[in-house]
Order: sequence, then structure tokens, then C-alpha cells
Amino acid sequence: MPARLAPLAPLLSLALLACSGGPPAASSAGTSGDGTSGADTGSSGDAGTGTATGTGSGGEDDEPYMWPDEALVELVDPFIGSGGLGYRVGTINPGATRPFGMVKPGPDTGLAQIQLSFLNCTGYHYDQTHVWGFSHARINGMGVPDYGSVLITPTTGMSEAKAARAGARSAFDHGEEEASPGYYAVRLADAGVRAELSATDHVALHRYTWEDPAADATVVLDLGYNPADGASPAGAVTIDPDGQTIRGTMTVMGGYSNRLGGVPTHFVARFSRPFAGFGVWGDDQVLAEGTASQEGAAIGAWASFDLDPGDPRVEVALAISYVSIDQAAANLAAEAPTTDFDGVRAAAATAWEGELRRVRALGGTDDERTRFYTALYHAFLAPTLFSEADGWYRGFDGEVHQADYRYHSDFSLWDTYRTLHPLFNLIQRDRQGEMMRSLVTMAAEGGDLPKWPLAFGYTGGMVGTPADIVLADAYLKGIAGFDAAEAYAAARLHATTPRPNAGRAGVEGYRARGWVASDEASSAASRTLEFAHADFALGEMAAALGEAEDAADFAVRAQSYKNLWEPELGFLIGRRADGSFESAGFDPLTWQGYYAEGTAWHYLWMVPHDVDGLAALMGGRAALRARLADYFEVSKAFLEGPEYTPLEPVPYYWHANEPSLHAAHLFTAAGDPASAQRWIAWAAAATTGAAPTASRGTTTPGP
Repeated sequence: MPARLAPLAPLLSLALLACSGGPPAASSAGTSGDGTSGADTGSSGDAGTGTATGTGSGGEDDEPYMWPDEALVELVDPFIGSGGLGYRVGTINPGATRPFGMVKPGPDTGLAQIQLSFLNCTGYHYDQTHVWGFSHARINGMGVPDYGSVLITPTTGMSEAKAARAGARSAFDHGEEEASPGYYAVRLADAGVRAELSATDHVALHRYTWEDPAADATVVLDLGYNPADGASPAGAVTIDPDGQTIRGTMTVMGGYSNRLGGVPTHFVARFSRPFAGFGVWGDDQVLAEGTASQEGAAIGAWASFDLDPGDPRVEVALAISYVSIDQAAANLAAEAPTTDFDGVRAAAATAWEGELRRVRALGGTDDERTRFYTALYHAFLAPTLFSEADGWYRGFDGEVHQADYRYHSDFSLWDTYRTLHPLFNLIQRDRQGEMMRSLVTMAAEGGDLPKWPLAFGYTGGMVGTPADIVLADAYLKGIAGFDAAEAYAAARLHATTPRPNAGRAGVEGYRARGWVASDEASSAASRTLEFAHADFALGEMAAALGEAEDAADFAVRAQSYKNLWEPELGFLIGRRADGSFESAGFDPLTWQGYYAEGTAWHYLWMVPHDVDGLAALMGGRAALRARLADYFEVSKAFLEGPEYTPLEPVPYYWHANEPSLHAAHLFTAAGDPASAQRWIAWAAAATTGAAPTASRGTTTPGP
């Protein structure tokens, strides 16, 4: 449930330093001689330059506008969206990462020794009291707990109590915590340690400074940890005291990764000081001091150090890999051959500055500019770079392949097709092409396009086939770097036939009768509406590719939403296989089984591809505008009134929930852009802010 970037746009005067081109000519089938779509005439490579075109008069003497000499990274607050209660939980981790980076070291917190599944999806929650340690992978904004690999915690001394879950935790104070793009730091009060984090794409850098140089400095690695109620089912660890390294494997088994049997995560950690002592523990949590290897589930390792009174620090460079331990070592050698924490931190900040400069903004208050650039920062946290330092990656067939481009995974497509990928079509065109190529590669290696791919597998998350919309829109916007014909063939496959990897549930009935029957599939009305939208996108793509027969077929199916219109109720509702509507006991304010995460009010507007057709069902454009205006007025009154509570879903416009996101923009399509501007600005003011608890819902991977 995302708090989105798009509604902030009306607050500021924006200059987008990238542009979109049209689709390639249909006769080319969208490919060049090497099988990829044509040249990217709107490359994002020129984004972020220091000037924009001049005064707007069009004269030859116009001077370019000189942007203020400002560091955009200083406008980002990584704590925004890291707190919240109930349906206002943001699930952002303020830890360190590079744009789209594979490794994302960050703090994992708890209420003492307790984590909660909806609060600790990415390990951290702003309102909790203790830092458990620092894990190395996550999908920021995700609404279920997952990833959280290799929890590492600096402490003082070692005991069996510290081998227990959260046993090495430490209290902390937000006054002693800081974060900026590519950097995180916190004082661990109980341990008396200042912990600092930074990252390359595949390597996490830790710097721990003990306040007492005589302390029994210890670093603990918990390989059994997964966030909230998750746990690693299998792992192994080996300590090399001579090489000052600890290496091994643990298994991520979270709310989505468990659907593909878990995600083995390999690592190599290199320490800056010799080990004064070391050991491991097994599933029984009995310490084995001096033992250098261990296998099991709830296992871990530790190393202790003699500190230098003049420099009481231990630095750790920890690389992860989804290919092998040897590949993790290769990532470490490639990106951190020496441990240069300050250099890595500076390079991460530089990388973020370059990405943030893809959009320059004028005007707005300090608060609004912080919200804007933090939202842009969030947008570049996911999807995740999934190819290793030398291009190897584990594919959807379980095998290891090598890519000559940046292969990505962790696509929360049901969320991101609505706003994030359209944004990338404008300002991340090169990377968007690589992401589209990644989706096509997943289909080639796994057999089907995914709808919510995580790591190297299908999760089947949510409904619809949003990859169809993302791929079609990218192609029609002239995005280069992927084979459009192959993409279309993969999308057409699951749009027309049942598929084994969570394609279109109920597709046979949908194609036969024109809707997914509510007595044959869950979330049937939502599926019908999502399928109709996807079919519209595929029809447009088919036409551009010269597939005229398919284009005509999909254009007809794009009208399937009309089959859910119940004229007496005036809503799009569930319909059974025999044609009868689910009208008995209908309540437009409650979640029904035939909707996915929403009410009848949310899904009434879920026809973004045919606003005039929806208007016709309501009696014309004027009737639609009036009803939409009514909807927003009631929504505003509800959110500002006594009935609203963050502990319950919002029945009206809900900016933190995907089906609502486009609703205000329908005013423009219906001929009233002024109302669109009014309600988009209202949504931005009412549902976002510049505090950790400001988000009105999970920000979703890549908001």
C-alpha cells in the first residue's frame, strides 16, 4: 500500500531532465539486429545536468537557467516512512544503500526482544526501543516481512544469552541516530558502541567504535535470523582466523520468499583486525569457543578483538551473493579490495546525488522539498540489482547465468505498474530498459512472465498480470534494450491460456463469458478489472507490433469491465458464473471477497484505460465528474473526521492503497483538470509528511 511520489508534483515547479520518445515503427517488430528494441533516443544518460533551457520565450538569446548550487542528498530524510501504526505503517528501513543496490545494510529493531510481523517487514520500526543488529538485504516498503539476511551485531563480551534471538540487542536513542543517502549511524547504548554503515552495490561496510578501548569487543553474526516471525531453515558458517574472515550461507524464508522454498544467501565478511577469539553455536545455542565451523538452522558465529586505545574501531566489509560463497568473495574483491569506509560512503553519496539530479525542483517550502526528494529517493530503492559484480545471476530456472546488462529482480508489479514504472519511462530510461529485459529473461528462463518476482522465483503475489502493462507502456514510450516481440509473446501467453506460475486465475472463464466469476475465483471483480486494463495495454502493443488480429481481440476484451456494472447499485461488483450479481447485502464501504484490498468505492474508478466508457455507464462525463467530486468530498470529510482511525482500512479514497492512486487524475480525462489539481494537492498534503510516522501506509517497493 504505497505512499506515492506522483501527488507531490503539483507542489513544485519541476524540470524533468529526460524525455520519452514514441514507439519504434511497427514493421521493425520493436527489435534491432541484436534482438533488442531500437536505439534509445531519450536516454537517461543525460539526466541531471546543471542547466535547463532558458526563459521560455524561445528566442535565440535565451540564457540557460542555472540551478542553485545545492546538494540534493541533504534534502533527503531516510527516516520518513519508517514508523507509523496500523494501516499507517511505512516499512521503510533508514539503512545505507546505493541506488537499486543488492546489499542494503540497515538496523533491525524490536520492542526489547519482540518483533511484530506488520511493523518489522524490513527489520526496522521507528517507535521500537532496541537495535537487534544490522541485516543486509530487504525490499523497502514491502508489506510482509522478508529478506533480512546475516544479522551482525557489535557488543561487549560473548555469552549463550547473546546467541539467543535478539540476545545481543542494545537500547538506542533517536537523538544519537542519523541517516543520509548511503550512510547510517547509531549509538548502541548498552554496548557502548557507535555503529556506522555504508555500501557499494554488493558489499556492506560496517565501522564499529567502542567507547571503552579496554572493552571485550565482540562482533556476533546470527545466521538464523529473519525479520518478525521468520527464521532460516538451513545455514553453514566457517571462520578463517588467519584470513580474518567469516563466510557462510543462510536461508531467507520470509512471507513471500517461502513461496519459492526460500532464498539461500551467501556471504563473506572480512574484518580489519586479527581475531583475539572466535567461536560458533548450533541449534542448541551452546557456545563452541575455538570451533571454526557449524551447520544448522539457528546457528551463528562470533569474533572478539583486542582494541587499539588510539583507534578502538573494528571495520567489517561483508559481501553477499545469491550465486555462491565464492561469488560473494569475488564481489568483495571487486568492490572493496581494501576497507575504505569513508571512500565508500563518499562514493555512495555521489551516486545518490547523480540519481536525484534526474529531477530538479524549484519552489516549495523546505518541508515540501524534503518530502519530494525523499520520495524520489524511495523510488530508487527498488527493484533490486540482482546480477553480481561480474554479471552472474541465479535465474528463474535455478541455474546460474551471466548478463551483459544490469539484471534486476524484486518487482512489486501490482504496486509499481501504476506510478513507478511510468516515472522510470521518463527519468530512468536506460535502467527501465534493463528492467524490462530482466522481466523478459525471467519468462524465458522460468516459463512465464512474473507478477511479483522476488529474488529468483515466482511469488504469485496479488492479482492481474501487471507485467503486461509495464512492458507495453515501456515499448510504446520508446524504451530500448529489450526484445518487444518476445515480451509480447510472453504476455499474450498468460493472457490467453492458464499458466502454472500464477498467471491469470480464471482466465478461461474470463475469455469465455467476459468476467471472472466470483464463485470460481477469489478477488474476481478485481481480477476482471485488472485483466481488462492489461488487455487494453496488450491491444495497444499488438497494434504497434503489427499484430492486427490480436489488437482487435484485446480491444474487445478491454471492455470486459462493463460486465461488472450493476445498474441499480451503480457500482462494479462481483458476478457469478450464471450471470447473477453479488448484490444481496451489498455495502460499498466494506471489503468484499470479490475485491483485492478494497471496497466498491475504490474499484468503481478502476477503469483508467477507458474513462469515457465508464462515464457512459454513469450517464455521461458530467455525471462522472459530479460523482467523482462527491467521492472526494466525502473522503476528505472522513479522513478529517472522528470516524477515521489508522487501525482500520479507509473505505473511501485511500492514498495508501493501490486501487485508489489514479482516481484524482480521472478528472483530467473527464475534462476537469482544475479539480484534478485540487484533489492531487489535497492528497499530497493529507497523506504525506516529513516525519517518520507521516506515511499513511506502506510505501511499497519503489514508491
